[in-house]
Amino acid sequence: MAETKKKWSKSDIQYFKDLVERMRNETLEEIRRLENNINGKNDNAGEMESSYSFHMADAGTDSMEREKDFLWLSRAKKYLGHLNSALDRISRDVYGICMECGELIPKERLEEVPHTQHCAKCKNKPK
Repeated sequence: MAETKKKWSKSDIQYFKDLVERMRNETLEEIRRLENNINGKNDNAGEMESSYSFHMADAGTDSMEREKDFLWLSRAKKYLGHLNSALDRISRDVYGICMECGELIPKERLEEVPHTQHCAKCKNKPK
């Protein structure tokens, strides 16, 4: 990693920390919702079971929905890991600094992708 020339101010870091924590809380809630769907703890599951007779097409739809929930759950857990890593970088005072060039990552990029470790220029470099 290149030598760091600047760091974000404490107020900027607090802003980003609040942003990452808010996104982390939203992701945790989404994970809980998906896990409940997968485990059949859907709020209106009892209503649906009593109002619909069992049919093969219904079972297929339920299976497909559960499979989609598994995929979304996997994705949400991966995203949660990225957010946790961002909080770790904040605690180590290296958040918002490009791992490749050592420059500050622009605020606009951090607001859009708060868990990023690279500036757009380094991220888009041909490999």
